[in-house]
Amino acid sequence: MSRKRLLVFAVLLLLSSAYLGAQNEDQRPDYPRALIFFHRVQDALRRNDRTEISELIDYPLLARLHGKKHLIKSRKELLDNFDQIFDAQVRCALMRSADKNVWGNSHGFTVGNGAIWFDDFSPPGTNEDPHAPDFWTKGTFLVMTVNNESDYCDAKGAVLGQD
Repeated sequence: MSRKRLLVFAVLLLLSSAYLGAQNEDQRPDYPRALIFFHRVQDALRRNDRTEISELIDYPLLARLHGKKHLIKSRKELLDNFDQIFDAQVRCALMRSADKNVWGNSHGFTVGNGAIWFDDFSPPGTNEDPHAPDFWTKGTFLVMTVNNESDYCDAKGAVLGQD
């Protein structure tokens, strides 16, 4: 192998290693706790436990009702509109997604193409410094947005846009 080819190969190997390493480093430190929360949501949906789901919400919840953005202000309002908010497409996306489909950024965590968004809400008066040692281990995850009335699964139930 010529030196030029060897150099190009080495650069490509280095770039691909850096890219794969960056993918892992981009995860928020609370990613393991986000997965636990995601599993809890999946389990509650699997059991159709609407009361538990209503307890996993940060009110007001942003969702769509009758084609328009709407703030769901209470558990009662969520339960009254549960089937419209957690419609077949949202349920499909959540139930058929795996851990690898949960990702986070500065806006919180989402599943796949954004069926729900959730984040860690610290109790009032707790440390709000992300550099503090306990910042990523305190608080409670809650769902803040359900992007219902969107297509997340095809007619066979396969989640769109996921590997």
